[in-house]
Amino acid sequence: MDDTTAKRGRFTVLPLANGAVYNLVLQQLLEFIEGLESGDRIPSERALSEKFSVSRVSLREALRSLESMGRIEIRRNSGSFVREPLANPMTDYIRRVTPGSEESLNQLVSVRAALEDRVVLILGDGDHDFSHVHAHLLEVESEVADTSPAGSVDVRFEALLARLTNNRLLIEFQRTTHELWIETWGGCGQGPGDRKSLLAEHWGILDALREGDTAAARERMAAHVDRTVA
Repeated sequence: MDDTTAKRGRFTVLPLANGAVYNLVLQQLLEFIEGLESGDRIPSERALSEKFSVSRVSLREALRSLESMGRIEIRRNSGSFVREPLANPMTDYIRRVTPGSEESLNQLVSVRAALEDRVVLILGDGDHDFSHVHAHLLEVESEVADTSPAGSVDVRFEALLARLTNNRLLIEFQRTTHELWIETWGGCGQGPGDRKSLLAEHWGILDALREGDTAAARERMAAHVDRTVA
């Protein structure tokens, strides 16, 4: 183990709440939205939970994952809308050459760390409106206030930051990585950390960005994503 690896922390890996149900619902939702068009409104949580015969809690977690993947957009008090109905061909290719495993997760960590660091660097160079990201964290804060710790694969925060860069290629590479990240962890029935601790780390990154402290934002993002799986 080299000095760089020795300094990296490890993810706190926790079981996903209702992991088997979550995976099933996520796959059903992915198949469902492939029959829709970009901009189409998705049925309400109540309608979808009845359609798939699952609890709204399990459905909501799967919808968060779809938003993390960039496949849908959840608008507060308006509903959920399709962004990218079709599967990402780049994701399909990588999935074929790198089957999901612990080794794959560690490789994804390296890719994620590089992408998220570049996002922070871009956002540190200029003025950006972080109000939408701030509103998102406030919403997550209200969601997790009364929940018990469970694994999380929610990467919506990072996706929102990437969109502020207006770098389409960077956004697409991140989207591919996030989709593989969610799929691989979900297949294990686990998540790298719980929503409350991840939320605290997200607040720290956002605070540094809003204060214009790029060095601190990079350091906090690295501590957030660049960890070993085992």
